[in-house]
Amino acid sequence: MRTTRIAASFAALMLALCVSVWAKDRPHEGKIVNVDPTAMVMTVQGEDGDQWTLYWTETTKLKGDVTATELKAGDSVHFDFVEKDGKMWVTELRRTHKAD
Repeated sequence: MRTTRIAASFAALMLALCVSVWAKDRPHEGKIVNVDPTAMVMTVQGEDGDQWTLYWTETTKLKGDVTATELKAGDSVHFDFVEKDGKMWVTELRRTHKAD
């Protein structure tokens, strides 16, 4: 019984460690560099200067009373995504700061 508990604790610890490492590698926030609502694509730059090309579809959830046509360069955004076919597809996006 004790061996099972130790093994379960170890497995839970390893899972938590893997999830935290994986989450650090995923960009979630940045500033829009450019956006093309017609093509449904934008470029977002993170704090470290890394840039990501993000794609969205009609099923992407836009939060905070914003539409894709209202997004513009300089806006800060928080987003979740999935990788598919070598592209980053936004599943949910929220504008955290509107550019002046």
